[in-house]
Amino acid sequence: MILGYISILRSYWPMLLFGLVTVFFGNFGQSFFISWYGASLQAELGLSASAYGTAYSAATLVSGLIIMAIGGLIDRVSVRLFATVVACGLILAALLMWQVNSLFSLVIALFLLRFCGQGLLPHTAITTMGRYFSLNRGKAISLAVNGVPLGEMILPSLKC
Repeated sequence: MILGYISILRSYWPMLLFGLVTVFFGNFGQSFFISWYGASLQAELGLSASAYGTAYSAATLVSGLIIMAIGGLIDRVSVRLFATVVACGLILAALLMWQVNSLFSLVIALFLLRFCGQGLLPHTAITTMGRYFSLNRGKAISLAVNGVPLGEMILPSLKC
């Protein structure tokens, strides 16, 4: 069984690396990452836990609903264009989060983090693996989704 993984890694490492890295950077929109800054954001903006939780929940819900409409675009545009736009959206989300100064800007930043990070980046990786691989689709997806635990191991050491 391990030989199957070694073979696919040797033959298709650039595409598999794309999937892994795309899923890895999606961690910036995951709950475990955003939660590290929740208390600081609440204190900075003078928000109650309830107000912060409502903002986070609303941003997540709207993100999840919009992904159902926007996610299908990956089937009509090039993966390169789709991934670039989504990555730029994540960069915009990070810049907005850096400059959050109101409840409204917090909701927008959280929405973009959840939408581009937690939602569309992994969606891009999984869809691309599914499209590119036919014979070893399961192996390719299983390798790509390792970006989540990799992020859970690496990102805490980078926390500022």
